[in-house]
Amino acid sequence: MNQPPFNLGILGLGEGVSILSAAMTTACAEPYLLCDLNEDLCKKRAKEYGLTRYTTSYEDMLADPVVDGVAIYTPDPLHGEHVRMALEAGKHVICTKPLFKGLDEAKAVYDLWRDSRLAVMVGMSCRFFETFVRQRQMADEDRHGNLLSVEAHYNGDKRQGSSGAWGKAGAVDWLYAGLVHPVDLAYWHLGPIQEVSGFGMQSPAAKRQGQTTPDTLHFVVKSAAGVVGRITGCYGAPCEHPDGAPLISCTLRGDSGVSQACYPEFKIHSHFDGSDPATLICDRHSYYFRWGGTMHHAGEFQNYLEHFVESIRARNRPKPDLVDGIRVVATLDAMKRALAENRVVSVADELERCGLGELAGEESRVNTTQKALVGPM
Repeated sequence: MNQPPFNLGILGLGEGVSILSAAMTTACAEPYLLCDLNEDLCKKRAKEYGLTRYTTSYEDMLADPVVDGVAIYTPDPLHGEHVRMALEAGKHVICTKPLFKGLDEAKAVYDLWRDSRLAVMVGMSCRFFETFVRQRQMADEDRHGNLLSVEAHYNGDKRQGSSGAWGKAGAVDWLYAGLVHPVDLAYWHLGPIQEVSGFGMQSPAAKRQGQTTPDTLHFVVKSAAGVVGRITGCYGAPCEHPDGAPLISCTLRGDSGVSQACYPEFKIHSHFDGSDPATLICDRHSYYFRWGGTMHHAGEFQNYLEHFVESIRARNRPKPDLVDGIRVVATLDAMKRALAENRVVSVADELERCGLGELAGEESRVNTTQKALVGPM
């Protein structure tokens, strides 16, 4: 029996154009209501996609009983407030990464969510890109054996700053806006990260933009199981040659094999015991990058929108959920403290500091696969 589409409200129509494209393409959801403070942008997106309903008031969107859930694509510092408002209005939530810019708002949102039967999913797009999904399948098939090391990076040329007035005003912190991708990939495979240490510096471009935070970042992390990982990001330099290192990658090293998943290249390099070194090419460029090039990766958004809706209908939690998002932000906060205080920092201490010590967890692999969902709603 066919179910009616999930009526989605979309907040923030800049980055939100990718989830809008996803909602227009998938059969499980419908872009019911658009919202942005910029009315001209509302009109532009409505015209582009043949829609009629839009508002410049988030409060009006949340008050609409037809809206089943909201997808939040506003500037990073606003995510906490916007997620909280959605939960108070009884709406399911997708929020783009990072879930919060620091843990200050985490406990209030967690308390709201814990006592509700609402879904909160973090739009960690890398988890839903073809190569990272397939690499995870290899890991779940135990092809790597005992995991020994996870190495993840995201290097991007951000010398011109970020788009939008908030980005140009020096508000971007690339620890949260950029390094969140490799941190989440490492967390996905390692489980909760226990300790972090590292170094960072500001590039000349960051200083010219008036940024106050490092944009060259190198960290070593350790999981609760004792597995060590390396997480790096550089945002003040040109990108590598296309034939060199990928923009984003995740390398898993185990005692039975190694794999490297690449982005935006559709390649996975691997070498497993009993097999020759191999490169798997899984190119679905037109699905993931619908506007050409590698901008606005709507295919990942469609993958996680479908996972979100299907999970809600099955009364399961879509992953990564609020707990995962908080743990990733706690890891980023620990990294920030490690830079400031030049020492090894405990992630559990950051969670305790904001009243969420119960989320520190000792499990070594809290996440299994996208399909192995946790608990009833």
